[in-house]
Amino acid sequence: MRLSPSEVVRCRRRVHLDHDPAADRTSRDIPDSTFALRMNDVDGHREQVVHAVLTALDADVVPAWTPDSTDRPSVIGNVRLRSDTRYGVVDFLIHDGTGYRPVIIRGHRTLDRGAGALLSTLAVPLDIRRSATRRVRSQPRDVMALAHFQRLLSELGIGSSSGLGGVIGRGGATGDSETICWQDLSAAGGEALLEYDLRFADRLAIASAAAAGHPALAQPTRIAECRRCPWNSVCSAELAAARDISLVAPGADADALRAEGLFTVDDLAHASPALISKTALTGVRSGEAIVRARAWLQGVNVVRRRTQVQVVRADIELDVDMESYLEDGAYLWGTLLSGSPAGMAAAVPAGFAAGYRSFATWEVMPTADEGRAFADFWAFLAALRELASRRRLTFAAYCYSRAAEDRWLKSTPVRYPDVSDMPTPAMIAEFLASPQWVDIYAVIGEEFLVPGSRRLKALAPIAGFHWRDAEAGGENSMAWYRAAVGADGAPPDPQMRERVLQYNEDDVLATHALRHWMTDRAAAQTPTIA
Repeated sequence: MRLSPSEVVRCRRRVHLDHDPAADRTSRDIPDSTFALRMNDVDGHREQVVHAVLTALDADVVPAWTPDSTDRPSVIGNVRLRSDTRYGVVDFLIHDGTGYRPVIIRGHRTLDRGAGALLSTLAVPLDIRRSATRRVRSQPRDVMALAHFQRLLSELGIGSSSGLGGVIGRGGATGDSETICWQDLSAAGGEALLEYDLRFADRLAIASAAAAGHPALAQPTRIAECRRCPWNSVCSAELAAARDISLVAPGADADALRAEGLFTVDDLAHASPALISKTALTGVRSGEAIVRARAWLQGVNVVRRRTQVQVVRADIELDVDMESYLEDGAYLWGTLLSGSPAGMAAAVPAGFAAGYRSFATWEVMPTADEGRAFADFWAFLAALRELASRRRLTFAAYCYSRAAEDRWLKSTPVRYPDVSDMPTPAMIAEFLASPQWVDIYAVIGEEFLVPGSRRLKALAPIAGFHWRDAEAGGENSMAWYRAAVGADGAPPDPQMRERVLQYNEDDVLATHALRHWMTDRAAAQTPTIA
C-alpha cells in the first residue's frame, strides 16, 4: 500500500472509499465544469515556472533519472518517486551537497507582506535569506506535501539533511512565482514532520483496512472538504439517514460532541444545556448548539438571535459584487444603486440612475484593462460617497462575504498603479475600514443562527429571490468568462458575455433582496432563539 501526498491530508472517509474495492464508484459525483479549467490553469502555471527555473539555472530536464542512478545532478525536474509506502511526483529536486531538497509548485499565494520568510531566487536557489518584507502565508497542505517528499527522499537514501523544502507559488504582489519560499520542517522540534507522521500512519491504516475488506476505520462526517469531494452525494445520503450530528455541528465540534455521547441531531436537540456548556466547541456557540439541532429538525432555515434585526441602511445604497478568474484578477465589478426617496432625489439629478451598472474588461486576463475597469468602478463609488457627504446624506456599500472583494480592492491598485484615476492603497484602506462597507454575510452571522449553509445561494430564496440562470454559480461563471473573451482560441461569444452580466446582476439583486427582507419581513417570518 502506497499513499500520495494529497491522500495524507485528505478526509479519512474519502481515503477509505477510494481504496475500498466494494465502494460503488458509479455513485461518485461528476467534477464540476471548472475542475478541468483549474487543473489546466495550474498546469500552465507549472510549465511557466519550470521553464523559468531551468532557464535561470541554465539547466536541462534530466530524462529517465531514477534514485538508483549513480549521477547526482544539481537540479532535476518532474521526478517520479516511489518507496514501499509512499509515492508522488515532485516538481524539482535541488541538491545541496548532503542530498536533495524537494521543491513544489503551487497555483496559490505563498507569501504576504510582513517579515521572516526564508526566500531565495530561482537563479540561486541555495542562497537563502530571511526576508524583512515578506512572511509565509499559511498553507498547511503545502507543508504536509513537503513533509511527504522529505520522508520519501529519506526512505530512498537521497534526502538532504537540512530539513528544508521549497514552494513556488503564484499571485499577489509579493513575487510568489519568482521566489522559492523555504519551509524548515525541522523547526519547533520537527513539529511539522511529527504531525505528518501521525496523519500518514492513520491514513495508511485506513487505506490498508479498506483494501483488505476489513471493517472501516473511518465513518462519514460533515467537514469543509465535503463540498468538493466526489463522494459527497454518497456520504450526504448516509449522514441524512443517520441524522448525524455533524449536519449541525461539523468538523471538530462533531468530534467533541461525540466524545460526550451525542451522535445524532436528535441527541443534541434533547441534550442537557449543562453538558453542552462544558463541551469545547469552536464553530458553534455552545449556548446555541441545541437550538441549531432543534431548528434543523423542524426545517427552520434561520433563527433570530434577538427580537429586532439590525441592518445598516442608508440614504444612498450600493450593492456590489465582483467576478474574478482564478489568480488572474477581477474582470467585472457589478453594482446596484438604490436608496431612500431623499437619497435618490439627490442621486438622479447628479447623473446617477437607479439600477444595475457594470464595470468590466472583456480582454483576456491578465491585462491592464482590468485596471481601467477597476478605476472606473472606483470613480463611480467615490462619486457617490462624495455626493452623499456633500448633501449630508448617509451612504453604504454592501457585499456578500467581503474577503474576495477586499482582496482585489487591495491588490488591483498595487498591480496597476499607472492606470489613470487609479486610487491609492491608502484610499482603499480608508474605505475598507469605514462603516460604509457592509458585509451582509457577517451581518447574517451576527443577527441569525443558521443551521445549514450561510451561502447567498442558500439564503436568498428565503427573501423570495431566485437566479434567472439555472446553472448560476461562481464556478460555472469562470467557464462562461473564458467563452465570453475567447480565451481558448475561439471567437469571443457575446451570448456568454450577457450570461455573465446577468449572473452578476442577479448576485447584487440577491444581496439587495436579502438585506431588505432582513429589515422588512424577517421579524415576522422567523422565530427567535428564545
